[in-house]
Amino acid sequence: MKKTAVIIKGNPKLVEGNERANAFYESLKVFLESLDFEVSFDSGEPYTQPPHADVWIGHSRGSDRLRFALPEVITIGLGVPESRGSTDFPVVNHPKDEMAKLVFQDGKIIKEEAVQMFDDSYHYILTEEMKEEIKNIIENYKKVR
Repeated sequence: MKKTAVIIKGNPKLVEGNERANAFYESLKVFLESLDFEVSFDSGEPYTQPPHADVWIGHSRGSDRLRFALPEVITIGLGVPESRGSTDFPVVNHPKDEMAKLVFQDGKIIKEEAVQMFDDSYHYILTEEMKEEIKNIIENYKKVR
């Protein structure tokens, strides 16, 4: 049986029709396929549960869906801002991703400077280092199980 992965997309207002976002999600899909995963996408709509899979990767706001994963599902957040309280999954961010530098508590921005527009250029870039981190998280999870 083939391993499965679901990529949970970020805020539709930011990703729909966004060529950089489309390229980012496609590169993530190709990378996961290179690790022998059958990959599908989930729109990450609030209060929804993505389909069952071996791995769920939540990008940006899509990481909020990770809380619905069963214990056997490997969960990884990409482009995820710091959230005070309940991030119980590993996070892989581009080091220059300004969008991931916001700080939230209970779903609300708590850093005053966060109200300005942030450059999202690096929010939709998947580096070789990030791929290696994702691969290591998946491999280490298998060892623990």
